[in-house]
Amino acid sequence: MRNFFYSFILLFVLNMNAQSSTIRVLDSLSSSPVSFATVYFSNNKGIITDRDGRFELINEQYDNNDSLFISSMGYKKTSLKISSFKDSIVYMIPEMITLENVVVTNRNLSSNEIIEKVKAGIEQNYQKEISEKKIFYRYESNSKIDKIELNRFKSSIDQVNSSILDSLLIRVPKENKGATETLCYYYGNLEEEKQKINLIKSRVTYKKDDDILNSINSRLKEALQENLKSNSYFKIKSGLLSFKLDLSINGLWEIDSTNQEALKQAEDLELKRKQNFASYQKSRITNIYSNLFYNEETKLDFILKSNRYRFGDPELTYLGNQLVYVISCFPKGSKDYKGVLYVNSDDFAVVRIDFENVKSLFKFKLLGVSTNVYLEEGRMVFSKLNNKKYSLSYFQVSNGRKSSIDRPIKVIEKNKYVKGRRKQNQISFKLDLILNSLNKQELQIFQSKTMDIKDFENIKENNKVLPEYLDKFTTKFWEEF
Repeated sequence: MRNFFYSFILLFVLNMNAQSSTIRVLDSLSSSPVSFATVYFSNNKGIITDRDGRFELINEQYDNNDSLFISSMGYKKTSLKISSFKDSIVYMIPEMITLENVVVTNRNLSSNEIIEKVKAGIEQNYQKEISEKKIFYRYESNSKIDKIELNRFKSSIDQVNSSILDSLLIRVPKENKGATETLCYYYGNLEEEKQKINLIKSRVTYKKDDDILNSINSRLKEALQENLKSNSYFKIKSGLLSFKLDLSINGLWEIDSTNQEALKQAEDLELKRKQNFASYQKSRITNIYSNLFYNEETKLDFILKSNRYRFGDPELTYLGNQLVYVISCFPKGSKDYKGVLYVNSDDFAVVRIDFENVKSLFKFKLLGVSTNVYLEEGRMVFSKLNNKKYSLSYFQVSNGRKSSIDRPIKVIEKNKYVKGRRKQNQISFKLDLILNSLNKQELQIFQSKTMDIKDFENIKENNKVLPEYLDKFTTKFWEEF
């Protein structure tokens, strides 16, 4: 019942302990964190930095004579002896160099000519076949309550009254952060129906409720245990609108170990939770792949529908050790996004795309309910993971949404297994809520290899993994990988 009124999972913090030290990798010019840099030792064992550029140096992983190497796209490779390393910060030197008047062919290419060469090379440059990928996926949520009020509260359950609800609203944090991280094998191509997933490990980080909030939740739980029936269903009404809510409340009661039917139901529910979690992770990852710029269904169609965009003059620069054209693109008409393309000057493959919306992506306002998707910005990076063709190696996107509701609400408990009328209890109130949410997704692909259709068909999705719930963030969680 800790999530009775608020279900977002919460704030991660960095874990410190005596057996390890935390190192932060920063840009030497801007002092900004170098996210997801590769960190490895002389024995080729390695880890990656987190979003804030941090990693944990664990004593058991190295000896003092070992060397540490750090690399990241756009930076010079850094190496140092651990025995001489005393600081908790490592600075990396940017390697991006702007060149003036560089001529690659016997004439300067225009942006449109470069884009046409990108189109012509898509089939030979990008991996579209079925493949097996080892993926690290992270979903971070940050939700802020700008306003929440409950008025005209009525309840048929005496213990669930306006006083306890007011106490709950006062203690509920106005800002909640949480993150879900998943390591998995992901199989498929660009067709949405040809996707499979097998989870390896997952975790959710959140902040524990304080003691007062836990006490309020306990009182609510006791009140519901005494008054609700485990086989009830619920109906939500708001004015003339109503719908049935399939809400399981069996978790309010302890299961009798001698009740075989109840135990079987609990086992089935646990299996369903695992299947649903895996399906949800697969759906999110599939959505990312469906928006690769060379997918026919993509909304980032800077290349496939280039006639709907205006392109700036190309500039030549180094991205890591690649000489690339940098081309800005802007929508001509009703398109939603602008972007910056980084095109390899040798094979004319797009190796990076930065994108950002230029207008609200979705607006809705009706009968006291409104939502506005006001932000979507991110980056895609493509690399030759199998040394043959380019495929997605890194993806990041941030989404911002503001929602509000100012409506009367009724929650009605009904039960069809009792004699007499089905209606058992009712809680009603007027809700005035304004919620601002910013969600971030990050995907990193460590391995990618093609596979034939028979091997793909033989893959069984045997997902028995649920995330481990932790109230502290630590890189040691992924130590074995």
